[in-house]
Amino acid sequence: MAKTFKNSTSNFWLDDSTNYDVLTGDLIKPGKDYVKMAATKRAIGNFVSIVTGKSIPVTFSTKDESFTDGKQVVISGNIKDKDFDPTVGLALHEGSHCKLTDFDVLKKLMDLDNSNSIPQNIFDVIADKYAKDAEDEEDKKWIVRNYIRNHVKSLLNYVEDRRIDNFVYKSAPGYQGYYQAMYNKYFHSKVVDKGLQSPEKRNLDWDSYFFRIINLTNKNRDLNALPGLNDIWNLLDLRRISRIRDTKASLDLAFEIFGIVESNIPSPTQEKPKGKGGESDKKSKKKQSKSGGTTTTSKGNGKELTPSQKHQLNSAIQKQKDFNNSETKKSNLSKSDNKKVNAMQTSGSEFKNVGSGLPQNRWDNNNGKGTNCLVVKNLTLDLAESGLYETFYKYNSPGQSWRNGISEVIINDGIRLGTMLGKKLQIRNESSTLTYNRLRKGKIDKRMISSLGFGNEQVFNQVFVDQFEPAIVHISIDASGSMNGEKWNTSNKAAIAIAKAATMVQNLDVIISYRSTEEVSGGKMQPAVFIAYDSTKDKITKITRLFQYIHCPGVTPEGLCFEAIQDIIVDGNNGTDSYFINFSDGEPYFENKDITYYGESAFKHTAKQVENMRSRGIKVLSYFITGNYSGKLENFKAMYGKDAAQVNVTKLMDLARSINKRFAIK
Repeated sequence: MAKTFKNSTSNFWLDDSTNYDVLTGDLIKPGKDYVKMAATKRAIGNFVSIVTGKSIPVTFSTKDESFTDGKQVVISGNIKDKDFDPTVGLALHEGSHCKLTDFDVLKKLMDLDNSNSIPQNIFDVIADKYAKDAEDEEDKKWIVRNYIRNHVKSLLNYVEDRRIDNFVYKSAPGYQGYYQAMYNKYFHSKVVDKGLQSPEKRNLDWDSYFFRIINLTNKNRDLNALPGLNDIWNLLDLRRISRIRDTKASLDLAFEIFGIVESNIPSPTQEKPKGKGGESDKKSKKKQSKSGGTTTTSKGNGKELTPSQKHQLNSAIQKQKDFNNSETKKSNLSKSDNKKVNAMQTSGSEFKNVGSGLPQNRWDNNNGKGTNCLVVKNLTLDLAESGLYETFYKYNSPGQSWRNGISEVIINDGIRLGTMLGKKLQIRNESSTLTYNRLRKGKIDKRMISSLGFGNEQVFNQVFVDQFEPAIVHISIDASGSMNGEKWNTSNKAAIAIAKAATMVQNLDVIISYRSTEEVSGGKMQPAVFIAYDSTKDKITKITRLFQYIHCPGVTPEGLCFEAIQDIIVDGNNGTDSYFINFSDGEPYFENKDITYYGESAFKHTAKQVENMRSRGIKVLSYFITGNYSGKLENFKAMYGKDAAQVNVTKLMDLARSINKRFAIK
């Protein structure tokens, strides 16, 4: 039975697992899943950008802190599935501050040297109440300003939160579920419900007042718990909070609330009230508030809390205070882990489910739900240095020098060969123009205008330009271990040559990807595709800088990888010629606990992916590279049909030339 969370806005991300990742559906195992963390960060960042209309950076916490300074949003470094919705709500909340809050208002309030930010009447009341014994005028100012600012800041945060949350809640109804989850976590817990109904927090002090104010949105609020609460409720008028247009208006309202609370808190020199509920006398059940209203205090309808419940309530209150002050505690993420997550996010790494319906294991015929294929869309130096992937990895140890990826010699040879091939492909830059004269329609031929007076109606011409259609070539290279050596070197030399040649002609783009396998969180192996080069956005220098870190450590998940990148391969229509070129030396094989991928079922699955490409107008050219540890040619042809060709590794350069000649043929 599927495990779900009540009212979870993210339920559409979940699967039937008992412990699962809300973004990918993966089982959660010990260890950090950097792909998941990057996806979470990216997803929440997208939510914040959509709602706020601003490109606001979302980062993971590296310290025990959380804040927004108007420029960025800090979120937890370890988001569990049950906390995803509240975390999104919190990120939207903080992001909304970046959009709507004037942080200069808060800075001026907290500036102890700025006396203009505090109304004079408020200053005088507090000075008379708390600073009578000050040694000098400067000491008096410091005491008063510090006292007022600390309390008014909390009230300002509360009013401002209500203002901006109302704005986003109303203007982006699709995200209301995340806000509800956030409020349920921080303000509508059971222990808070009990605390509001209990005799707790009914003393005439700031601790009690703030608890009651910050929970005014809770249906269990008790406006008779303290004198003046009903006045504050009416003053806030939460149903009309949209009338508060900016942060300065929120501050003015915060000062008014501060005045009401202070009018009901006895000064330090007065005798402290006796009894519960702030009664100064057992016979006195009522107290006049500053605004003149009468508020009846009550002991509450709830039961006394147990010591354990009191402890839980105090913890909940502290979390509410932290939330109000943007100091919610986060799970720390080390600088090293944060760097890895950032590298993962920049790389565009994501999981795609592939192979659904294929056998789950070799012992029975039960079909599974498939497995996840890792797709890395952009290779960067940070990703190579992160050590996250075996296929794209910068080895620093001298003992690993044999694993230097694609050698500098091979890269340079490919560039040199590509330059020669590019010169031969200059024909793609040429176009021919043919003009037809003396037509009855088209563009007026100025030379024929004079003949109009003699009744000539054929004074138009049309110009036809004959040129090559734009073309895009996706080269997919098998990065399995059996490719290591001469097959690996010459395959890459050919691919690099094609990429270089394409930079020298018009309307020809090249994408190079590698098929491999990678170990992800929890030691689980997954198929993996690395988009190493894309001429539509990358310069050829990316090959010279980064291809040296590409390795061939995996097995052959062939069709699973093809399925994962179907949406990346451009269709061959709308005036574009699309080619898919495959270099491979083996038969499909991959196995983990989700899927068993080999033999006839794997052949058919790969053939299906190839046929899907053909149906989209993509010309598939598949080359079977022979050598040591190669598979069988008949199986290769079963997958690729008429497009399958056997190539000896020593003649792969001839192959590169023949492929490029095809691009010059209309």
